[in-house]
Amino acid sequence: MIIFLYGPDDYRRSEKKRAIIAEFAKRHSAIGVGHFDFDEKGAAEEFQNFARTQSIFESAKLAVIENAFALEAKALAKLLKPFVDKKNTTVLVAEKDKPVKALGFLLEKPAISQKFEALAGADLAAWAAAEAKALGFALAPAAAQFLAQVYAGDTWGLMTELQKLSGLAGARGRSGTIDKKDLNEFDLEIAPNYWALMSGLKSADIRNRLSAFEAMLAANDPPAKIFNILASQWTEKTPHMAEYDIAVKSGKVDYEEALVDLLIS
Repeated sequence: MIIFLYGPDDYRRSEKKRAIIAEFAKRHSAIGVGHFDFDEKGAAEEFQNFARTQSIFESAKLAVIENAFALEAKALAKLLKPFVDKKNTTVLVAEKDKPVKALGFLLEKPAISQKFEALAGADLAAWAAAEAKALGFALAPAAAQFLAQVYAGDTWGLMTELQKLSGLAGARGRSGTIDKKDLNEFDLEIAPNYWALMSGLKSADIRNRLSAFEAMLAANDPPAKIFNILASQWTEKTPHMAEYDIAVKSGKVDYEEALVDLLIS
């Protein structure tokens, strides 16, 4: 069986991956879990050896593949296709990007796929309320909406804020509702017209692009966050952004330099 998780929301995608691994270890054993980073030399061969080897302690296996798309698409397809119908071996792949045509089977049954879009607006507010409840406190609707505006597209940042609020609720000796007025203690501000600025980054006018970028940096928006959200929306630039992403991860440039180069080109 193949489970494919994808989409720009790193936090929710990572949490789903963690939950799948934890559930497998609970139902079977951690002995049957193998981790393979295809960005590392020899990882594909190690994965194949893991899949072929039969353990006397555990028949079920879970192979967790990191950076699967570092392998050439046709080679990866050849490697993974035999596991689509395999019952005792589950292959878990989590990637930000949608697969190319050669890997389209990852989105088709019998493979199991789940997409994690960047959340904003009412969807992010609802997610924040649900996560707050899981942490042991409640968010008033106005507070959830405010946090959704502050952390639009950034579930990592929002979860960190919710954990702080959980600590605040605990310190006050209550597990009741956090209101919007409680958020004043955290000095939170709504980034001005966040999605309008994001659209400005895609403007045909270079002056509008640079102006939007300066405004986002002035609001202390992390360049990595800007890059990743922009990459999920500016589809006509996907090939270029993939090249920049590789350059960043190989240490040739940082995210801010990559964005500047992209916006002035």
